[in-house]
Amino acid sequence: MFSWLTNFFRVLGLFKSISDAEKDTHEDFLSPKYNSEVELSNLKVTIPNPTTITIDGGEGSFDFQGDYDKLRELVNQANEFWIINLSATSNSFFQCHIGENIYEYWKDGEMLTSSKGGTDEALTFFWKLTV
Repeated sequence: MFSWLTNFFRVLGLFKSISDAEKDTHEDFLSPKYNSEVELSNLKVTIPNPTTITIDGGEGSFDFQGDYDKLRELVNQANEFWIINLSATSNSFFQCHIGENIYEYWKDGEMLTSSKGGTDEALTFFWKLTV
């Protein structure tokens, strides 16, 4: 009876064996729309000026004008997360959650990319994404 219940829950996805849990073969675990840099070449964004940025829940803005050093200085102040708003009129942003080691790009409320990495990896990816 126990093995039948175990198999039932496994089929439903509610129970995983230890060996299943140890396998992390799917890098983009949040199933974003785009997964490769080739596809990302069509997703280039222009950073608005002034740029609104949220650091650990506090929001501010600065004149970006291509100043990646200033952007790096600002996001390196974050302890938990940072978000760069990419549009004043739509739900488009780039974010990094430091504790979870995840960064994501969202456009019009849809997650387009998600990868593992901290602030350095997120900024490197973000620079590739910007025009």
